[in-house]
Amino acid sequence: MSPRPVLLIASLACLAACGRAPDWTGATCPRDESKGPLDFSVTVSPVETVVRRDVDLAGLAHIQGGSEHADGGKTQGLTVVEHRLGYKTGVAVTTNPFRRQTCAWMTSLKVDMTPGQVVIYVPSDYAEGSCEAREILAHERQHEEIHRRLLDKAAADMRAALANANRLPAPGTPVPVADRNEAERRFEKNVDEVLDPVYEDFKNALAREQAEIDTPQNYRLVTQRCDAWK
Repeated sequence: MSPRPVLLIASLACLAACGRAPDWTGATCPRDESKGPLDFSVTVSPVETVVRRDVDLAGLAHIQGGSEHADGGKTQGLTVVEHRLGYKTGVAVTTNPFRRQTCAWMTSLKVDMTPGQVVIYVPSDYAEGSCEAREILAHERQHEEIHRRLLDKAAADMRAALANANRLPAPGTPVPVADRNEAERRFEKNVDEVLDPVYEDFKNALAREQAEIDTPQNYRLVTQRCDAWK
């Protein structure tokens, strides 16, 4: 899994309480269902696929992160997708010094699953337009299609999971907290609990479907179409 940068954008509206910190244990916060659900979005922005022909077979064997690994032979082609999962949250915190009550809620949640890069490697050992180069590119395009299709499905699944999540404090359902730092920690954990299972399902489905086209039988069919493999 690629690193997941998390940037919390917090907006704070509070009145400083005099004396010791408020005792929030067991406290409740006023609910207002009329304020509506959490404002959230899940995006996958377009990323162009780059086809590189500047790496030979020897160099290809040393590239990490590819979706195809030959078993007992040379890696003849490679598709590399740099997956990213990041999110930004808006957090609001209010403190009522008279009731010694601090409440927090999420004002927004923006999830971004846009890949950092999508690169297909066709070894420079094969001339452009040759039978071998065409077959390699066609095979790697299948890997690319799988990545993009499952990524779009994962984004849709995340939208559904967020829409049905009951642990994310929306504007109308604030929760008691000690302070803003505690709110941010709790909300990050809440979001991870919703997103992580969906992301794990995506990675597992990706591994399964990639393996289905990277079989010895499929490799044999590809190599039989050309006769100048190296």
